[in-house]
Amino acid sequence: MRPEAHVDIAQAVVHGHEITRHAALSLEGGSIHALSMGIGLPRLWSMAAGAALRGFARGVTAVQGAARGRLDAGLAQAQIEVTRLREGLVEVLTLDATLLAVVLEGEHLHVMCVGPARAYLHRGAKPRRLTPREDPDRALLGGSATHCETPIQPGDLILAGSVSAFSVPAIGRLASVLDADPTTPPSVLASLLTEPAAKAGVGAVAAVLRIR
Repeated sequence: MRPEAHVDIAQAVVHGHEITRHAALSLEGGSIHALSMGIGLPRLWSMAAGAALRGFARGVTAVQGAARGRLDAGLAQAQIEVTRLREGLVEVLTLDATLLAVVLEGEHLHVMCVGPARAYLHRGAKPRRLTPREDPDRALLGGSATHCETPIQPGDLILAGSVSAFSVPAIGRLASVLDADPTTPPSVLASLLTEPAAKAGVGAVAAVLRIR
């Protein structure tokens, strides 16, 4: 099986200026996607999210074998990178980042999440949440990661993103579009998830994968 995937990012707006808070990366032909959101002062958001993804990429590509072990390695390196960033600051400031990763391994999907983020498996008209229903308070620094493994099949949709990507308006529009046309491209669906957050100025990141 192979994914048809698209990632969309909406900038946050602080005091009238666009600021990058969310970031994403794709690896190994789209079989691995990772998303991150910076936490703390706005001027540190992009640095924190970037550090998380750099560390994750380093860890997950350094290890071969089963997806769970690779995700754990990516998580460990992401924590190291964000910790180094925080310790390198001259000022003592609050800084952290979320990390949400999805890995396709054969006929299974692996999801790892630390910090507030969401992932769903949409099969037919029945979405199923793959991340905890209660959004945790802590992220990479001091938080606990959750793991989920589930079988996938052709036609499945995987929706992953920041909490801000799954607002009530975004979910409503997504459901309406899918009801009208279940084959709507991932690029359109991802933009539907991020557009309300862009208008509100809070920023968002969303990844949509359709399994072929």
